[in-house]
Amino acid sequence: MTVYVRSTVPEWLFEHPLYSVEQSSQALDVGIVQDDSLQMELGRTLEACKVLQARIPSLIEQELAFVAKHNIGLIVGDVPPLCFEVAARAGIPSVAITNFSWSGIYRGFLHALPDFLPLVEEMENFYRKTTLALTLPHSCEVEIFPARESIPFITRSSALDRTEARERLGIPNVATAVLLSFGGYGLGRLQLDRLLRQKEFFFIITGGALRNEPNLLMLPNAQRSYVDLVRAADVIVSKPGYGIVADVIRHQVPLLYTNRGDFAEYPYLVRTLEDYATAEFIPQDDLIGANLTPYLKRLLTRKKHWPAVATNGASVASERLLSLLR
Repeated sequence: MTVYVRSTVPEWLFEHPLYSVEQSSQALDVGIVQDDSLQMELGRTLEACKVLQARIPSLIEQELAFVAKHNIGLIVGDVPPLCFEVAARAGIPSVAITNFSWSGIYRGFLHALPDFLPLVEEMENFYRKTTLALTLPHSCEVEIFPARESIPFITRSSALDRTEARERLGIPNVATAVLLSFGGYGLGRLQLDRLLRQKEFFFIITGGALRNEPNLLMLPNAQRSYVDLVRAADVIVSKPGYGIVADVIRHQVPLLYTNRGDFAEYPYLVRTLEDYATAEFIPQDDLIGANLTPYLKRLLTRKKHWPAVATNGASVASERLLSLLR
């Protein structure tokens, strides 16, 4: 069986020992335009969505030709609305694997930018054609999918123990390691000079140029080994996104999180943290100003909260996808 991936993310994400995976670069949605991990640019997001919407007829024809050429039997999306329209026109099943819908996210912006409405309505029309949505715990705005099945958390897992991960990544074994996790966008506004003065913690940041200070390590090419960084950390500082929330639950690493502004997914992820993780809130001003010490101390001394929860969602989803192919 061959899996064809249509995405702009790095190819190594889809390397698989059992299946043949062929990736081609193609963007089918916009997401959110951002200047950094905490700053959404809604006006630019709207304009980018309008540009994409104008291309939808040609994109549909292009993707239908791809489906026919490669004899595709199932389309799985996370969760560009267009792929479900393509599947419906091709007469093949489609599956969404998600904890939200983009139409639901964009609906939250209508009070500020009413011009999102026709985009939202078109997305909802496409989503209604989905064969099945496999929804993750505490999903938000997924009622638009006509058929839904709940699955456990889909998580990654480091193959290393804490000592092995620290040795491989160059993190002192005795340090209280704090991973600042801000994805591909980064957080350039973070005041690094203030981090250097908080000597009781060892801070790790990904991206930028390599930098190795007594209590600060900047790793420019750490995405492949990110789950090992999670394993190595004593605490993680981030905004709540599904990936990092699932990672901290799987590895039982406390999370210091900040808010995401007017983003519909945020309260659902906070509820997930309250139910399944040890977590603490930090206001954005204190995070950007690197006033971390009081929050980190409170988080690291609070009672641990790690209730048992299933994290085998990948296996459950895989079996469901195979059943549809059969």
